[in-house]
Amino acid sequence: MDEPDIKLERPLFYNSPFGLRFEIGPSDQEIWNDKNKELNRKYFSVALERAMSIFQGVFDPSDNIEIVYQIFSDGRRKIKKRSFIFKQVKSLANANIDLSDHRDIYSEDLDYKCECWKRVTISGITASELDTVQLFKAAINTDFPSLQPQFNGECYLINRTKQLVLNLYDDRGMDIVSNNKESLNGLYKSHNMLILDYDREHIDKVFS
Repeated sequence: MDEPDIKLERPLFYNSPFGLRFEIGPSDQEIWNDKNKELNRKYFSVALERAMSIFQGVFDPSDNIEIVYQIFSDGRRKIKKRSFIFKQVKSLANANIDLSDHRDIYSEDLDYKCECWKRVTISGITASELDTVQLFKAAINTDFPSLQPQFNGECYLINRTKQLVLNLYDDRGMDIVSNNKESLNGLYKSHNMLILDYDREHIDKVFS
């Protein structure tokens, strides 16, 4: 199939024809442990469990996927070969790696010609070849510099087999979108309890 014609910019949910938005960080857990001002590990472990459960609900190990990682650059910042993102693919030997520059996303933010979004697309891999746990941990840790692993960009998983795109934007939530409703129907039913309440009314109207 062709790559889903979905613009890879946040918020995916509001920029796509059909989408689901999930609550990842559990609302019944505090992020900080009040007694000693330390981060509550339980909050982060539940967030990871939820993210993995949603991922496994719609990505099969044999699905043909692409991983897209992008960072904002002032002209000097680049995506290097030793970047965290490359280490999350079990073998790059048979993968296709495409580096590109984009000025057409978040374009209202770009003031100078040297500014752009640097993007790497890794394709020709299956879902089983990705260390999704480490990838999701890094996304969940986004706003907490003391936690590892970390990455300083945006990461999108494109499932060519199922025609959908996933973005775990941080510990608060995950968007999964598609150009066709059928790709998301099963996930809407299986993970309904994790749908973000703020967007539930709209999602229910579309899918129920």
